[in-house]
Amino acid sequence: MLTLFLAAQLAVAAIPDTATYSSTALRTLVNEAVLVNNRVPASLGRYRARVESEIAIGQRDGAGHESEESIEQVASELQWSRTGDFEQHVTGYRSQSRGFQFATIGFFRNAWVVPSLYGNRLSLLFGVDTTRRRAGAGISKLSGSRGDANPRTTLVAIHPLSVDRENLYRFSGGDTVEKLNVGDREIRIVRILVEPKAKLPYRTVVFSGEMDLDVDRKHVVRMRGSFASTSEGPGGGLSGLLGSVRPTGIAFVELVNSEVSQEFWLPSYQRFEAQAMLPVMGDAKAVFRIVSRFSDYVITPPDAAAVAAGVPLDTLRPRPHVLSMATRDSLAAFRAWRDEIGTATQATSTEDFMDVAPARWRADGLPQVALRTERLSDLVRFNRIEGLFTGLGVVTRMRDAAPGLTLRAVAGYAWNERTVRARSSAVLDHGAWTYALRAGRSLDITNDFRNPLDSGSTLGALFGTDDYDYVDRYSAGASVTRSFARSGLQARLEAGWADDRAVTNTLTQNLLHSGYLPNRGIDAGNYLRTAFTLAWHSDANAEYLRPGLGATLGYLRGDGQLNFQRIDLRLSTRRNAGRWTFASRLDAGVVLGSPPPQQLFEMGRSEGLPGYDYKQFAGDQAAVFRTLAMYRLNTLTAPIRLTRLVWLPALAPALAVTAQSGWTGASDGAARTAIQRLGGTVQQPVSTVTGTARATVAGGIRLFGGAFGVSMARAVDRADRWRAQFDFGQVF
Repeated sequence: MLTLFLAAQLAVAAIPDTATYSSTALRTLVNEAVLVNNRVPASLGRYRARVESEIAIGQRDGAGHESEESIEQVASELQWSRTGDFEQHVTGYRSQSRGFQFATIGFFRNAWVVPSLYGNRLSLLFGVDTTRRRAGAGISKLSGSRGDANPRTTLVAIHPLSVDRENLYRFSGGDTVEKLNVGDREIRIVRILVEPKAKLPYRTVVFSGEMDLDVDRKHVVRMRGSFASTSEGPGGGLSGLLGSVRPTGIAFVELVNSEVSQEFWLPSYQRFEAQAMLPVMGDAKAVFRIVSRFSDYVITPPDAAAVAAGVPLDTLRPRPHVLSMATRDSLAAFRAWRDEIGTATQATSTEDFMDVAPARWRADGLPQVALRTERLSDLVRFNRIEGLFTGLGVVTRMRDAAPGLTLRAVAGYAWNERTVRARSSAVLDHGAWTYALRAGRSLDITNDFRNPLDSGSTLGALFGTDDYDYVDRYSAGASVTRSFARSGLQARLEAGWADDRAVTNTLTQNLLHSGYLPNRGIDAGNYLRTAFTLAWHSDANAEYLRPGLGATLGYLRGDGQLNFQRIDLRLSTRRNAGRWTFASRLDAGVVLGSPPPQQLFEMGRSEGLPGYDYKQFAGDQAAVFRTLAMYRLNTLTAPIRLTRLVWLPALAPALAVTAQSGWTGASDGAARTAIQRLGGTVQQPVSTVTGTARATVAGGIRLFGGAFGVSMARAVDRADRWRAQFDFGQVF
């Protein structure tokens, strides 16, 4: 009956439905695909496959740098039947983390992969195992494993090729054919753009984005875009599936099929990504990402007896599915990993989905105005100079009114310092080129050898130390940036004016009555400021979890009351190899001319040389090298279940060795007197040159994917004793 109904639709002679299809040819193509997609191929009974997933939690800052706070790698075995029954059975687990946190797999109540793109509906990540019942645990039809009781229901989206698609979607495109070469075969692929219609039924989950079809056989090859739900009552608009951050959150997906046995299009790669922008985070995005790769398919044809008896072979309704776990012993014993941890998410970026993002996230449309700062510290911060600082910002995205142009302004008040600070900018994005004008007054940090995501402490100085020094800087200038996406290279040229002014502590102690160090001295003066930066794979950073090699070369020049040239270089690498993790970072630089103290290189306990005092060493020449080697023991590798929802990552003890070596030098008398001026009004010098290179080593054990550890450390450049220290995160 269904086939007859769909065939009748194709035979209707009608005026082109431009509200649903952009052309008559596209309507014909979609209707033909519906006929194919709503029936599983006759020779496909069930399949079994392996899948390896990475679950990452991270962020993207306002400057575009991305980092992962945790990565969990999960191995699974999948079983799917043409009736829709499906089980994902977790067989292996391991993790790395920058800080202690719960294991995310404890929060999953259902499978996180989409087992098939056939049918009228798609079961999404949200919801629970459909075999679970309010009264007790359900039983998997495929393996007999039990799930926890839970009354929630699985969230199901309406497929763009469903029989009721015309009530919900509009289709366009379909006129460009690409060719995919598979062995000696050529497969033609056509791309269709899918958009939800303006008025939708209440709580309807729909897809928006791209759908690729095999032109000849009409199978779905890929879906890439976002899912959203109407949640504002009947006829309401779309909102992201992210709960309390719904106004600024969205769930993106990429579902890629590959041809199996030259007959079936089955999952090969899937990516789920939830992005959220919170007003208090400024331009930063919180990111939850799952990347899964499928392999080792085993295809089973339909049961011959059932076919002969005329038993229905499939259903168009969502069917029970199960997420089950192997025993702790089995999880701990798993060793058959296909990829190193971090590989699957290494090349991903939040920007990958911007071309298929909802209208409110895209660069086109009506202008948008919002109250938002670039970073959290613009909204609120606390330090020994300003005391409490509170601010407010506004951003205007011109979009169609001036494509690519974004205007920003932020202003705030330092309550102890009784000072107003503000800045404004106009940024024009034009493809690979970005042009910007900026002006303002800011409290800039003079610390050296910081990682790209270190924008200073926001509220840490309330109860702890304030391990930064500051300069009050007025500035105005222009910049141009060129990005080379394929090579990961970015070049930036800046020119403008700056005026550096000294600031002093307005606070002498924190709320726990621990004293602050005085702010270090600077040379006041104005100058023409010229800078050039060349960055390669800037997201690769040894202290974070994303593996890879990155490099940054910077040149800064001042001409005026302050005359100097400063060159600095950074090389950073992180790599996983089996049970080993290696990370290294090299920073080096030189200042030419008459160096002002704020441009000298400073080094100490928080700048690459633990075991020494805060900025104990300084100079106009410097180099510091840090390295980590960590070896995971094959013990206690299963996650720890505390409650039904709360799991801890595996204890996973690892042996870790770190080493640091640094050197500073003064090239002439001007550099030595600049080092003395770091003390400001203090008569005693606060920093010296290292003389010979200084070095420290440490060895110990780390737990929970490297998030926490205990080690013994000592200096090796002089007679010293071993000291116990606690290690937090991936810092070394």
